[in-house]
Amino acid sequence: MNPKRILVVDDEEMIVNLCCRVLSNEGYEVRDASNGEEAMRLASTEKFNMVVTDMLMPGIDGLETFLALREKQHDLIGVMITGHGTIDMAIQAMDRGFSGFIRKPFPPLELIQVVRDSFRKSDLVEENTRLKTLLPLYSLGEKFITAQTRKEVLDGLIETVSKQTDAQRISAMLYDEKEDCLKIAAAKGMGEEVVETVRIKPGENIAGQVFQKGDPLIINGGPEENPKFASFLKSNDIVAAILFPLKSRDRTLGVLNISKVGKGSPFSSADIEMLSVICGQAVMALENVRVMDEREEKVRMRTLFEQYVAPEVAGMLISHGQNPMEIGDIKKLTVLFADIRNFTPLVQHLSLETLRSFLNDFFGLMTEEIFRFKGTLDKFMGDALLAFFGAPIPVSDPGHAAVNSAILMNDVFDKLKDEWTAKYQALNGIGLGIGISSGELFLGNVGSQKRFDYTVIGTDVNLAQRLASEAPSGQILITKSVKDELGSRFNVTQESSRLLKGLEKSIPVFSVAR
Repeated sequence: MNPKRILVVDDEEMIVNLCCRVLSNEGYEVRDASNGEEAMRLASTEKFNMVVTDMLMPGIDGLETFLALREKQHDLIGVMITGHGTIDMAIQAMDRGFSGFIRKPFPPLELIQVVRDSFRKSDLVEENTRLKTLLPLYSLGEKFITAQTRKEVLDGLIETVSKQTDAQRISAMLYDEKEDCLKIAAAKGMGEEVVETVRIKPGENIAGQVFQKGDPLIINGGPEENPKFASFLKSNDIVAAILFPLKSRDRTLGVLNISKVGKGSPFSSADIEMLSVICGQAVMALENVRVMDEREEKVRMRTLFEQYVAPEVAGMLISHGQNPMEIGDIKKLTVLFADIRNFTPLVQHLSLETLRSFLNDFFGLMTEEIFRFKGTLDKFMGDALLAFFGAPIPVSDPGHAAVNSAILMNDVFDKLKDEWTAKYQALNGIGLGIGISSGELFLGNVGSQKRFDYTVIGTDVNLAQRLASEAPSGQILITKSVKDELGSRFNVTQESSRLLKGLEKSIPVFSVAR
């Protein structure tokens, strides 16, 4: 911490030397002047925390000197020294702003004590003032924390800062990761075109530097006092400005820019402290809104994913936090295709509402059996469905899972058929054919940003579909790749090789007993 700086003013050289020696030994940085004019010249180029001045001096007396110095520096502390002191004079000195009073001659210890007490009283007054200013700001936390949107938080931040600083121009800039730049998200006293078009890269201009370094910056005065920022101050007619980083624990969200234009008192460290309270609460509110938005988005995405994947799969996809359109990879998967046999003619004999109800029951039961073995439902297609096993949730034996699922699907289909046939005889002729194949497939989202499907693409998808269309009612047909995965765990029978639609040569086909 820098030592306190004291200016000693007295026309008696002995007193000046005594004060300088004693106070220097106490660790203070001391300068001296022999009269008021000299003191004011020193204070015009140097900053002091305290002035210790004689009351009666040639020319400007001590009281006038202190008042003139304090007019330029409001927090200057004063200690009066006089050889003709009275109680009334001491009271008058205190009324005019002095913190201490010493009568000549005085021992060094008295000087030390009065100076210490004066600094202590000043610190207490400053702390009380600071608390009176800051304590009401903490009540703003409730206003910020109840905000539901980022706009509410930023509008509240701009409004609060405007009231506390009397600044005419305020803007809150937030960092856009996609564009790698700061954008104005809320503002006061700025043109709409400026708000919409300003883009600042990290490290660029003053705001970009504050964002990059993470430290607040005060700029007081015009271009002459701040040549480094001359272009910024001149073009905006700014007389005082603060750029304050909006920082959370682990990152900087943006920058708050505050400017006084044309006229206004300079900013100080007290303003920085005030902004740290306001911005700290605003940042917490922004992070709270972000968390709420992310939670809502996860719920929305989970609801979307659960329409075609098991809840466990949806949870895993969401927890990874990956952009849905970026999901995609080549995987070794097992594909299952199920198709209702002889369903098309029913359209002529049953009402559309009845058909819809039956399909809803059918797809509901089939989905349960697919999810039971950690499968993913790709899509419904009329009276058929496509599912796959092995990803996104890893399955140790996807072929085994797919066949088990197919067996149970046939079982529940038979029960469903019996229930509905009792009401609608036209359903008596339907059946279920299932085809299963496995191989390297693309798995991911396919489509556009507005509409996409989480799906599989590859030859084995077509093979499974062709096998399902070839399978008699109640039969499960599989390819050799699936048969090799099953080993001896199922009763597998080799069927005659088949030339499936779209293939150039026939392939071996196998059936699985239920």
